[in-house]
Amino acid sequence: MLLISKKRHCVSEEKYSDTDALFEALLKIHKIDTPEAREDFLTDSGGELYDPFLYNDMRRAVDIICDSMSRGGKILVYGDYDCDGVTATSILVRYFRSHNVDVSYIVPNREEHGYGLTRNIMDEVLARNPQLVITVDCGITNIDTVLELKERGIKVIVSDHHNVQDDLPKADAVICAKRADNTYPFTDLCGAGVALKIVQAMGTDKRFPVSSGVWRQAIELAGIATIADLVSVVDENRTIIKKAFISMKNPVNPGIRAMNKLLLETGNCRKLDETFISFNFVPRVNAAGRLYDSSQALKLFLEDDENAASEAAVELGRQNDERKAIEAKVYEEAVSQLEADDRPEEISLAKTHGPIVAYAPTWHQGVLGIVAGRLAAHFRRTAIVFTDDTIDSQNIKGSGRAYGDFDLFGSLEKVSDILVNFGGHKKAAGVTLKRDRLSEFVRAIEKTAPEDDKCGEEEDLEITADLDSKIINFDTFNMISLFKPFGIGNKKPIFETDDLLVTGIYDMTDGAHIRIELQDYKNPQAEIISAVGFGMGIYTKLLRVGDIIDIAYTMNEYTYRGKTSISLYLEDIKIKAGNSFLESKPDIAEDLYRSGMDLTQIAKLAKCDIHEGLIPSKVNYLACYQILKNVCGASTSYADTTLLARLIKNESSTDITPFQVSRCLEVFSEVNLIKLSVLSSVRVCFRFNKREGSTDLKGSGVYKRLLEYGSK
Repeated sequence: MLLISKKRHCVSEEKYSDTDALFEALLKIHKIDTPEAREDFLTDSGGELYDPFLYNDMRRAVDIICDSMSRGGKILVYGDYDCDGVTATSILVRYFRSHNVDVSYIVPNREEHGYGLTRNIMDEVLARNPQLVITVDCGITNIDTVLELKERGIKVIVSDHHNVQDDLPKADAVICAKRADNTYPFTDLCGAGVALKIVQAMGTDKRFPVSSGVWRQAIELAGIATIADLVSVVDENRTIIKKAFISMKNPVNPGIRAMNKLLLETGNCRKLDETFISFNFVPRVNAAGRLYDSSQALKLFLEDDENAASEAAVELGRQNDERKAIEAKVYEEAVSQLEADDRPEEISLAKTHGPIVAYAPTWHQGVLGIVAGRLAAHFRRTAIVFTDDTIDSQNIKGSGRAYGDFDLFGSLEKVSDILVNFGGHKKAAGVTLKRDRLSEFVRAIEKTAPEDDKCGEEEDLEITADLDSKIINFDTFNMISLFKPFGIGNKKPIFETDDLLVTGIYDMTDGAHIRIELQDYKNPQAEIISAVGFGMGIYTKLLRVGDIIDIAYTMNEYTYRGKTSISLYLEDIKIKAGNSFLESKPDIAEDLYRSGMDLTQIAKLAKCDIHEGLIPSKVNYLACYQILKNVCGASTSYADTTLLARLIKNESSTDITPFQVSRCLEVFSEVNLIKLSVLSSVRVCFRFNKREGSTDLKGSGVYKRLLEYGSK
């Protein structure tokens, strides 16, 4: 169970009740402060692309490619198995095919070959007998294999967007903005974006022109990859995506047409935008590389036959369904492993605060990263998931995802002496180690987390602006849409609106989600606002019609039975606290208690009866145990005691304060009813233990000390 109220930080200090004023504020937040910048940012086309010859080695690369094409040489495009690599491969292959070049391509198999131009696939590369090899979305770290190709007399162009770890490979040209001597003005293109720049350079050179059809397909594919690869949606990336969406309204690429027809024309009211690409299109393309060999994804983008492209789209859907089933199974097994009663106490969830680690020998490598991300979101912890290495039987391979501000790459650097290999960045990383060192790794990685980096801690929720409820309408929504596409570096605005009256509460999907109807508390004539909280079904037990709440949300549109309306997607709900000291300032009372202040003194400050507000009664203990056990089950829960108190009160009609909830949990922990970790003044992590028979609370030292104040 997750029951926490997020910390909020508002970028703007004003409250907006006028859409035009909000528009100007959003421009200011985006640092768009000149008429020229405004025009470039808001234009439908997204502005102009940079000169590709600003890249180091681009002129050299174009000359090499033109020479090979003139001589009729064999060209091999070597890519990667994810969406970025597949689209990058397709961009260059389609260009070369348009000039009848003898071109072939290779995308490695994740389990057989690993990532990049590895030694495991060199025989296949050499068997193609290429005169020129062009890597896309990989190659920058493949020093040895690039050198081997060069020593065999093969020309090599490396095009990549990943970080340079050591020296540059000794290729004939290296097109990468992450090189130390970079001269290109934007460093965050994805692999397909770099491939697009090569095609743009060929078009600029004009020796082998780029047709409008090839160019539009390259733009479409690069736009999809830019969204898929989670690079920043700013500068040239924003331009690429906007140009891609213009072209994709009537796509040139048959595979994109087939996928859009399959997914957009099903009556589910989806529309072509970054959300559709991220959650519907891209997972299907990635599924091929996760489970198989990317052949169906390449077929989707490289087939000219409409029927063949449609068959590939359908097959990718089947593979994605298979991927989801595998992922769900691995995720369920990983959660069970992490919450198992026999998990050693020193690495249990409630007793640690560093990265959590799960391993099983048969888990599929292709879903490890997704599962790690889901575990990180579920447990509020950085997560690393391992399985056996299919290439080296002595090793295990893992994929990690960071939670909050945790530096995963930095953490791995601190234990690098244990590892065989690792790579990545602050938020995501891959790691390989010897299987017999896993236990050592788990304990070592725990020590890398700062003592004050507690599990379950949230990053502040960044609020863009505080809105008056009267401008929650289509005018505001359409204005916000001018700032699309949203993504990293250009986040979708999160707004806050206070003092809303709850007029209706409805559960969705068997209680997994919640929909609430809201109205301006101060204006009974105001229109009803619909808001949906995905994954917030627990709030059906917390909210009551008539409650006054403050919400954080994104603004969206929703179409049902032909009618389109504004719908708010909830990011957080704050229920108005009572006026008593223990309800309005629960953290102060808790901090005073933990500092050693006597309860009688705390009661005086709180102006409450010591037994009414501070010392739990037998009824409190019973209600706390029964309600939380029923709601939480055997899962690990992260919760604010303020919300736990409200949950217990609503479900049992028992008055209880957050302070009393904390004392109940302390007592339960001491008598081994639960495993408990205190994260902050009012936030806890706990899990119920399996037990047989009855438990006497008198075995708790806290319980005995509380009894010294008398009972009621």
